[in-house]
Amino acid sequence: MKRYIHLIGFAMMLLCCHISYAQVKVTGKVTDDQGTALPGVTVVQHGTNNGTISNTEGNYSLTLPAADATIDFTFIGYLLQSVPYTGSGPLNVVLKRDEVNLKDVVVVGYGTQRRNQVTGAIATVDGAQLAKTQAVDLSTALQGQAAGVNVTTPTGAPGTEAVVRIRGIGTFGNSNPLYIIDGVPMSGGLTSISPNDIASITVLKDAAVSAIYGARAANGVILVTTKTGKPGKSEIALDVSYGIANATGLPKMMSTAQFIELANEAFKNDGSATRNEDDPSKLPNTYWLDELFRQAGTQRYNLSFSGGSDKTSYYVAGNLVNQQGTIPNSGFKRYGVRSNISSDVKSWLRIGENLNITYDQTQAIGASGDGGRPGSLPGVVRYALIRPNAIPVYDPQTKLYTDLPPAGLYKSPLLYGDGKNPLAIADYRNRTNSKYRLLGNIYAEARFLKDFKLRSDFGLDFYTLEQQQYNGQIPGDRTTLTSKDKSVDKYRNRYSTMNWTNVLSYAHNWNNTHDVTVTAGTEFITAKVDYLSASRNGYDNRADMNPSLRYLTYGSGLQFGDGNLEESALMSYFGRATYSYKNKYLASVNFRADASSRFSAENRTGYFPSFSLGWNLARETFMEHVTWLDDFKIRGSWGRLGNQEIGLYPFATLYSTANSVLEPITKGNPDVKWETTEQSNIGFDASLRKGMFNISVDYFNKKSYDVLIQLPVSYTNGDAAPPYVNGAKLSNKGWDITLNYKQASGKDLSWDITANITQLHNKVISLYKSKEQLFSSGSGKTLLREGETISALYGYKTNGLFQNENEIQDYKNKDGELYQANAKPGDIRFVDVNNDGKIDDADRTIIGNPNPKMLYSLSAGVNYKNFDLTLFFNGVYGNEIYNEVNNIINSFDARGFNSKEDFYNTRWHGEGTSNSTPRVTFQDPNNNRRNSDRYIESGSYLRLKNVVLGYTLPISLLKHAGISSTRFYASAQNLFTITKYTGMDPELYTNDNLANYGDLAVGIDMGTYPPSRTFTFGVQVNF
Repeated sequence: MKRYIHLIGFAMMLLCCHISYAQVKVTGKVTDDQGTALPGVTVVQHGTNNGTISNTEGNYSLTLPAADATIDFTFIGYLLQSVPYTGSGPLNVVLKRDEVNLKDVVVVGYGTQRRNQVTGAIATVDGAQLAKTQAVDLSTALQGQAAGVNVTTPTGAPGTEAVVRIRGIGTFGNSNPLYIIDGVPMSGGLTSISPNDIASITVLKDAAVSAIYGARAANGVILVTTKTGKPGKSEIALDVSYGIANATGLPKMMSTAQFIELANEAFKNDGSATRNEDDPSKLPNTYWLDELFRQAGTQRYNLSFSGGSDKTSYYVAGNLVNQQGTIPNSGFKRYGVRSNISSDVKSWLRIGENLNITYDQTQAIGASGDGGRPGSLPGVVRYALIRPNAIPVYDPQTKLYTDLPPAGLYKSPLLYGDGKNPLAIADYRNRTNSKYRLLGNIYAEARFLKDFKLRSDFGLDFYTLEQQQYNGQIPGDRTTLTSKDKSVDKYRNRYSTMNWTNVLSYAHNWNNTHDVTVTAGTEFITAKVDYLSASRNGYDNRADMNPSLRYLTYGSGLQFGDGNLEESALMSYFGRATYSYKNKYLASVNFRADASSRFSAENRTGYFPSFSLGWNLARETFMEHVTWLDDFKIRGSWGRLGNQEIGLYPFATLYSTANSVLEPITKGNPDVKWETTEQSNIGFDASLRKGMFNISVDYFNKKSYDVLIQLPVSYTNGDAAPPYVNGAKLSNKGWDITLNYKQASGKDLSWDITANITQLHNKVISLYKSKEQLFSSGSGKTLLREGETISALYGYKTNGLFQNENEIQDYKNKDGELYQANAKPGDIRFVDVNNDGKIDDADRTIIGNPNPKMLYSLSAGVNYKNFDLTLFFNGVYGNEIYNEVNNIINSFDARGFNSKEDFYNTRWHGEGTSNSTPRVTFQDPNNNRRNSDRYIESGSYLRLKNVVLGYTLPISLLKHAGISSTRFYASAQNLFTITKYTGMDPELYTNDNLANYGDLAVGIDMGTYPPSRTFTFGVQVNF
């Protein structure tokens, strides 16, 4: 028996020795195709969980149970490499970069995600595409690049910040999306960011992907990722360009002779014996738009240094932009420096920084409106339109700017109006806005226990905005200002936002089957606004002539000052969990809890969940025979978002001690709570023919509850502003569609075409106690009413013109009374909408919708050998514009304003001559100028936004000069616009008069700085 025991023991010892002998330890190094070490590469024995990762030097060590095995090497952005190992020495592996898969990793909230695992609605824009637009600022460059994103440039004035709306308008307050730049929340838009520094942009459109930002995400989220260095050879990139711009869309105005002819026709129509007896041949014929606008230049310089090693990467860049406006004394300058540096200080620890420092200066004139809003500037373009050609730019006697028509030139100077000289306004009624900005963060990222990562970020957005304006004497002005009237206004705002974010993430994949990612984090944000303003009067004539004397210290009169400090804080906890089974069945859950100081203690905390599911039908076994379908992912999601951008203290009553009396200035409502948006989304993403065709379609339904609305003014409040209540409900629903086709024909020819289409319907579901509100600007009016869209245009309906006296007499109510007893042939026939037998204010109704029903864009790029060509079209469909300019200049009246030539050609001047443009009259007893659908025009347009043609020199010509590539290019912006709109530009939003109302009063054209047609020439050199 003992003998058998010894034999068994001996056999077991031999077996153990055999097992010990069979185990093999394999070592090696992983690099890329340029010899750069790759840290963090996953090294796994094929078909098992036996694996490790490479260290910062790219070295790895893996124990195999046998000498004969296959090892898989995987790394994001590189192709999978499976290498057999037979036990002979070290195994060094070179991974090849997978350019396609690099694009399949997208930035999402607080991390990244593979595109094929995303179950929410997102849109991504490549930085190279943005740079091609030649836009000065990033928000303008984003126009038309993503479905569901409406980007509108309100005016063509340099430095104008574009208005960005994602999937409609869900609030009456601030509808701007949340901007996150490299993890740092940014306020004040994107004019401080150079498009050349951008690596990519991700737009989070639905609640499934936005809910992780909770209380700030109701208007959508835009994540901006700037460029970083890549391991390997260092690179220097230089991009220099110069552009020449000219204003577009300028109308032809009536000549002096036509102006005098219509004046006499108006006198005749009014039965007056008065006549304009001036001889037009002896008067000036000044085309004011030609005098006002100029050819303008734009210079751009971008220089960057990038590169890295196996441990450190860097990107350092500087940019300069100097953009002249096509109107004198308007322009924009920006000087910027960016630094992105990261380093692996340990095999498990990475630290880094992203820093952007900019100074920009905007020289502003009145770009829209008439200067009627306190603090706004007179509209230069508006005054150029209304000023008759008969008035010269300079007074022939004084050689100064003219103001009122020089009396010595005319027999009746009062017949030529009282509009101000637009060139004088541009020269002496402008302001300078200067912004100093520091935006960036520092971070540390630790990897531990193989699947865990902890990142801590500290971010800062700090900027100072300064504005100075001198209100002095315009040479030749009819109004003689005393030193008491001349003043300097200056204000300074300091904004600072600090965020401290900590994110713990876990990611693991089991056998390429179960892929799980869990993210949890906290975020603390504080914001401060320090406001200071001052003004002083008492400036003498020397300040009129010398800008260096236009400072507070040189005034001798009264001084005024004001200032305050506003603070807010947000404490947040958030999390996300995603699961993927073989990239076939997908699920994601997001949650965020926010506590905001903007609300009272009882309503301070909000909770924002979301969930989404996805199914990639193309990966099912029953679809294997469908070889033309690469992917077909169906997605569905629901989520709840919040909006805290409602002012800082709506729950509190604010008091002032002005005049030594304590009195309320704003009434508070302690019951104010979050605005809440619920959004559901269903869509699909499909890829066909090995990526040749790609399509993404989404249907969304977004409802906003508890929307804050300010109550109508109540006399019981005294002078205090009325409180806000959560009293409205809004709806936005529609479709987002993106289509892409790309193909290569041999090695010399390739093309890439992308189309974006967005269909949108906006509606006000309910208002507080169903009370509608009217917002007005000049003659233009917008209405807030249940069942209608936001900013619905409001006024009278018309039904042609009375052609003769019989038609006037026949237009009666059921009682035989004339509807328009004061009308004359050639006057407008107004409609009795409510059928009450009279035409009055009660007949005003909805006459237009300023919100587009559809947005669309088309981008087409072709590469042939060393040539590249890109065309970009952008357009909107289905919106209307109230052309308030026509109410002023195409309604010839007693103010003596000029009119457009098309008014002269189409006016009624006898029976049958027109059924749309009324007769000329100074008296206008019929009130033809009342707000009506006569001034409603289609705002639909298609614009060739950008064309770029480039040529890259052959490498053979450059290799001996140390240059890796050189590309020359020429581009044209705003080459042409197809539209029926008769104003200067159909792409407009709000105007200066109604700027305080925001989205509640859009689509009213009061005379806007037009866009420019710009031709740009440049060169890009890489060393």
